[in-house]
Amino acid sequence: MFTPVPFYFLRHGETDWNKLRLMQGQTDTALNTIGIFQAEAAAQFLAKRKIATIATSPLRRAKHTTDIIAKQLPNAKVVTLDDLKESNFGSYEGHPSGAWREEWIRGGEIPGGEYYADFLERCLSGINKALENPGPVLIISHGGVFSAVNKWALDNAGIRAGNCELLALAPPKSAEEGWKLRRLFTPEGLDTAVV
Repeated sequence: MFTPVPFYFLRHGETDWNKLRLMQGQTDTALNTIGIFQAEAAAQFLAKRKIATIATSPLRRAKHTTDIIAKQLPNAKVVTLDDLKESNFGSYEGHPSGAWREEWIRGGEIPGGEYYADFLERCLSGINKALENPGPVLIISHGGVFSAVNKWALDNAGIRAGNCELLALAPPKSAEEGWKLRRLFTPEGLDTAVV
């Protein structure tokens, strides 16, 4: 289970592969122009929040998002954690999602990739490592990593984290309650026409 402390989660900004709906996995894709714009907008929003630690995936799209946001939070410590990487989708990286993905979630093998259960355990470990740092902690990672949040904190609610969407998670106050999630910021509707 997750360490029971509040934290923020933000998925990296958009990449060209996001736009094309291709599975990125651990392929080290870059933010596109819209992704940079999204990260800058999220940074402006986060500048008003007290963040002590930013924990990030080392993949370029997450790291670039982190670099943009960290400029607005100069007092925040930045920690890079390999366990916050997206899943290794092996031979399916660069291809659209398909029936293989449901099979993988049910325990199937991906040629050259990692097992879904192993991925979720790795994410749990990565998030808990992030939460060992001074809080409030902001985790900047990937949509797949948010699947672990769905499993370990949100009772498999199937909530999706959009690009540069800021989510606040609060632990249960009692054994009868679950984790609470609030969407604090979403770049949807921002005027990206100027990009």
